[in-house]
Amino acid sequence: MANWIDVLSFLIITSLFVGTIVGVVFTAKRLSAAAQNTKNSLLNKGISISDTGVSIKTSKRFDRENYVDATQRGVIKVLDASNFHPSSSEDSQHNLKSKSSSNLLSADHGATHSFGIRRSHSGASK
Repeated sequence: MANWIDVLSFLIITSLFVGTIVGVVFTAKRLSAAAQNTKNSLLNKGISISDTGVSIKTSKRFDRENYVDATQRGVIKVLDASNFHPSSSEDSQHNLKSKSSSNLLSADHGATHSFGIRRSHSGASK
């Protein structure tokens, strides 16, 4: 027959297993409730989440003309952002001519320059 230590250890181990299972179930229910609350909150804002995906409720309908206009505005914004507008001061870091090419052009007046490359004639005669 089992003594009182065996019965006590059985009860402790059983309570640990049952406590772990109850904790996991409780945590799963809390997470599920939090997800459902978030889903309801997003649904109130016009965002619907389902198994097939996400849909957003809008108050406007866009036709082809609105789509083309929005696309053209985006393209114009990109082009305006990419244009280079040099400033009038020569010390600006956004000059069209780099300092190295200006030094190269003014370094030797007797040399022939092509495309920013200094070419000097050799002193050997033909």
